[in-house]
Amino acid sequence: MLFRTSASTTCSQNRRGLNVPNASRFDGDLATLLTVGAGRWDDLRVTPAEFIDACATWDVTGLVHERLDACQPVDWPLTVRETLASRARMHAARELVHRKETANVLKALVAHQIHPILFKGTALAYDVYGAPYLRPRSDTDLLIPRSHIEATRHVLEVLGYSSTVYCDGELLFCQFEFQKKDEFGIDHALDVHWKISTQSVFADLLTYEELDAQARSVPALGPHARCAGPLHALLLACLHPVMHHRNTHRLIWIYDVHLLASRLSEAELDQFGELATSKRVLAICAHVLATARARFGTFLPEPLTRRLNDAPDDEPSAVYLQQDRRWPHELSSNLRGLTRWRDRVRLLREVLLPAPAYMLRTYGHAPGTLGTLVLPVLYLHRGLRGGVNVLTGRK
Repeated sequence: MLFRTSASTTCSQNRRGLNVPNASRFDGDLATLLTVGAGRWDDLRVTPAEFIDACATWDVTGLVHERLDACQPVDWPLTVRETLASRARMHAARELVHRKETANVLKALVAHQIHPILFKGTALAYDVYGAPYLRPRSDTDLLIPRSHIEATRHVLEVLGYSSTVYCDGELLFCQFEFQKKDEFGIDHALDVHWKISTQSVFADLLTYEELDAQARSVPALGPHARCAGPLHALLLACLHPVMHHRNTHRLIWIYDVHLLASRLSEAELDQFGELATSKRVLAICAHVLATARARFGTFLPEPLTRRLNDAPDDEPSAVYLQQDRRWPHELSSNLRGLTRWRDRVRLLREVLLPAPAYMLRTYGHAPGTLGTLVLPVLYLHRGLRGGVNVLTGRK
């Protein structure tokens, strides 16, 4: 098979860890449906309920409905088509609300001279997909300069957002999350980053200044809305499942890569290969693009194919392709990715001894004398629980 693929690219669980019947086979069936259209229903050998649940599990309900609506297969159960259509309409309606809210947030930030760059899910929904509701996501990711953190927090608080309980730390997370529930009862979540990743190997791979120089406008979200440019968007899409999800590939993430790569010219794909090489993430990109080609038939020109086939194994980021990575591996890679010992010590402190305010909020204690007194017990409990999770393989 082209480049590098592994069994870990097959999703057998949904995001909540629940097993899906015939997951590995059905993943391929959904990919085929998205690329070549619907075949005979009986060939799937699955119940209507299982099919509908699988579409929701892999976040392709809207996409599958769109394909079925286009080809109108006569032998497919009416309950499948009607349920998918109903859910797609609901997703489209919710997207209208999210669109208005996102546009309002961006407008408020720009009014305070903060110019965020959208990336990942929301950026792809409005820049790559035919309709934004076809790309489900749980939050909106924004990249800002490090110097605008406090101003961004202030703007979001004025808009009614509140910060979630998040373990802080300059080296540990490089981001913060704000949420709010609107008058319709719909939740809105914003992940604000000042680095693209919490993993030190990737954190400075693409800076705000680099993305800013090639950012694209997103007119549907307002006159000042911008997202990562085509080459950067593809690079981020290739890195995302590896650097943040331990090399687990959801079908929608691979479809992101397929759509992004498919809209680039051969010259642009060659530039992408040069970018991945210069950033020393060519092995990861080779792995993910191979998966996209296997699932969706993604076209890759011969020069890029040769470059990907020759991807070096000694890139620092290539360790993230190893199977069965767990939290200890992530921590070890994070420490190795830091060049200064004082940064390594600081990261360990942020991991083992997070800020007292975070500890009190996590355990439901209000700040004050009593909270201060119980802090040692809370740190001890957290350490013991984390140690047990590591030793038993749950973390």
